Amino acid sequence: MIPAESSDSESSPEKPPVPVVRVADQIHRRLRQAILGGELPARTRLIELELAAKLEVSRTPVREAISRLVSDLLVKPLPHGGVEVVDMSQELEDIFSIREALEGTAARLAAERIAPEEVDNLQDLLGRERALPLDDYAKRAELNNIFHTAVLHAARAPRLTLMVEGFREFFLHESQLVRYGKRHTESALKQHQDIIDALRARDGKRAEKVVRNHLRQSMARMRDSSISQSVSLTL
Repeated sequence: MIPAESSDSESSPEKPPVPVVRVADQIHRRLRQAILGGELPARTRLIELELAAKLEVSRTPVREAISRLVSDLLVKPLPHGGVEVVDMSQELEDIFSIREALEGTAARLAAERIAPEEVDNLQDLLGRERALPLDDYAKRAELNNIFHTAVLHAARAPRLTLMVEGFREFFLHESQLVRYGKRHTESALKQHQDIIDALRARDGKRAEKVVRNHLRQSMARMRDSSISQSVSLTL
């Protein structure tokens, strides 16, 4: 029901409308994140009727979401109905190679341009990462991405930032962190410290090398992992 308008416009100033997120948009975003995050591995079948029942929605928004995933090249139609998740392994390899080059360059520039308080902020972020329980995957992914974004912004290169941000959906996800054991996590945190140390020393060459190695190892963990997970679809 639409609320009645107030007769006293001065005492009740208009509020900006709250954007309504369409159901199809929610389904598309959830499925897209599940595919990119590895929760829905290659060759997983997505059947419209089954998804609609699981999500307790009509088939129309599910059909639209799947159609958009086909356009995203994340799923492909099957001859006898439904779609299946495509093999993203080669594309992810390419994306990580591009991201490695871009973020490595950003780290080199950041070493020249970063402010002391930004280095302190990175050290604080790392302290918060270290304080988290190993299984707090959501917060760990969030802080990790904040850390990398802070290094990126310290480069003071808007065009470079825009290019890296285009790969944000391929940044570390909560589902990927499940694959990290204690040893891998400690190694990643040590690399974050190495990045900070290089930036603090204004050593651009070392900062670029550490970031490239950090991202290369992250891709290797994703590639070598044989863990498959089933997605819990909720809106």
